[in-house]
Amino acid sequence: MMNGLSGTALKSGCLPFCLFLMIAVPGNSFAEGDVKSAREDLESRDWQTRLAAVEKIGVDKDHESITLLMEVAGMRSEYWQVKIKAILLLGESGDPKVTDLLLSIFNDTFNNWECPSIKSYTAIALGNFRGDKRVVEALISGIDDRELLTREASIRSLGKIGSVKAVPYLISVLGDKSPAVKLSAIKSLRDIGDPQAIPHLRHIAENDGDTAVKKEAGKSLESLRRRGGQD
Repeated sequence: MMNGLSGTALKSGCLPFCLFLMIAVPGNSFAEGDVKSAREDLESRDWQTRLAAVEKIGVDKDHESITLLMEVAGMRSEYWQVKIKAILLLGESGDPKVTDLLLSIFNDTFNNWECPSIKSYTAIALGNFRGDKRVVEALISGIDDRELLTREASIRSLGKIGSVKAVPYLISVLGDKSPAVKLSAIKSLRDIGDPQAIPHLRHIAENDGDTAVKKEAGKSLESLRRRGGQD
């Protein structure tokens, strides 16, 4: 779970990761022939109706459903909760044709200014696309983002993707002032499993001032050792 709530998020009415997950809208099967009905719901002035439509659409992974979700995710004026749900569903689809859209949303500086949660959720969605080098490069850039939520999400998605290219960048934030960032980097280094992280994790496990960080570094260190890494 990511922590932190930026002043920008408060001003825009845009809430972070943990609060958004509290909003539950029951999902129903998106039956064939419901495209027209879904489009009508997506034109409703009520954002909860639009959110329910997006969740209904997201049950299927067919071309029509993906196209509708892309339209919602790419709409700049869409309410942030509806937009984020569409982004997450596109990520879960794993469909490579959505990668360009997700990358454009992630790299849009307007999103980071207006609602940082949009960029952080897009980082989460991008973690489902292992085979695209552009995704790794974008997430590496997210490690230095000004918003804590985006930094954490980018770091965790890099661990999920498992790219060795990200290891030096993850090592570089082990000394970050934010315990949340350090914990995310430690877990991602464990997920990637590259032995070059071992001496850095050992240093954190022995010297960090945060008990939780030290404990997590120790767990990751042992995991890498078990996988045959040299200490």
